[in-house]
Amino acid sequence: MESTHSYWEREEWLNAPDLLIAGGGIVGASVALFYKKRYPGHDILVIDKGVTPEGASTRNAGFACIGSISEHLADMQVSGEEIVLNRIARRWYGLELLREIAGDAAMEYEHTGGFEIFTNPETFDDCQKKIDDLNRQLEKRLGLEEVYSVKEYQGYPAIFNRVEGAINSGMLMRSLHQKMNELGVRTWWNCRVDEVGEKSVLINKKLWLKADQIVLAVNGFVSQLTDIPVEPARGYIFVTEPIQDLKWRGTFHYNEGYVYFRNIGERLLLGGGRNMARKEENTDQFGVNPKIKEYLARFAGNVLKLPVNWKIDVEWSGIMGMTADKEPVIKQIQPGIWAVAGLSGMGIAVGMNVARNLVEMIKS
Repeated sequence: MESTHSYWEREEWLNAPDLLIAGGGIVGASVALFYKKRYPGHDILVIDKGVTPEGASTRNAGFACIGSISEHLADMQVSGEEIVLNRIARRWYGLELLREIAGDAAMEYEHTGGFEIFTNPETFDDCQKKIDDLNRQLEKRLGLEEVYSVKEYQGYPAIFNRVEGAINSGMLMRSLHQKMNELGVRTWWNCRVDEVGEKSVLINKKLWLKADQIVLAVNGFVSQLTDIPVEPARGYIFVTEPIQDLKWRGTFHYNEGYVYFRNIGERLLLGGGRNMARKEENTDQFGVNPKIKEYLARFAGNVLKLPVNWKIDVEWSGIMGMTADKEPVIKQIQPGIWAVAGLSGMGIAVGMNVARNLVEMIKS
């Protein structure tokens, strides 16, 4: 009987792993590391549909942040103060865990602090009034003193967050995958999950692969495979060519975090603007929205006052997974199959912690 695979492939490559993880981003890689630590003798296979972790893990801006005050105030209008304070704590502890497991050097962590700048005096005044209360709450819950303070940057009123930083997202993911490889975790690239069966997945529409346990760590793409209420959201980012005497150095937020920017050496990274075309950007298709690109270009010229001859070197998009309340979802969708999604644009901060929580729920 003719087969598309050899005996050796069947016995050594296509045998059912103890754990199959769909998605090689921050969450998927972290699930593999935590699971392997708990069950060192188990066989783990990570698959991803891209040649790199395709989604947002290597397509983000590299912010190690807990959020700006204007974002927190907007979220409190939706979810209430207690939930938002718990969310800030989750982000902080998640970043601490990431730095502990990955190591600062492995992701070029730079403790920059973070500035939120304002062009609207009323918005600045509203946020400034909340500083003392937020600082008291964060000291009480996290032991962090004076997190937020009033500053000025390039002539704009600003609120400084002293606990934030920046990372090299590409280095982070290379480091996590190297750790996985050293532990014997297998990785397959260019392997898209098209369908979920009974303790099995269909890969590239031609190969059904079984596994004892399956984790769908595909975040913004999870709605293609399950009915979990996570909506895809496309984010746009560009990096400029080197700019002489670049004034903006560190990490910056604007307008409830919808715009974010930072320097990478002498280059400026600028991203966001999804609120300018929210409905159009609720998509799992990569691409550039001209409306958003134009908005960010105007922002670069009018607000950041970049020199008139600045140019974009590279631009890209990433796909996030958003929930209505910004709370991540961990759910067993059928026996032996779990889904984790809805990192809501905060994968760097919460991804590793969410992965650890999932592994604690999986029964061997």
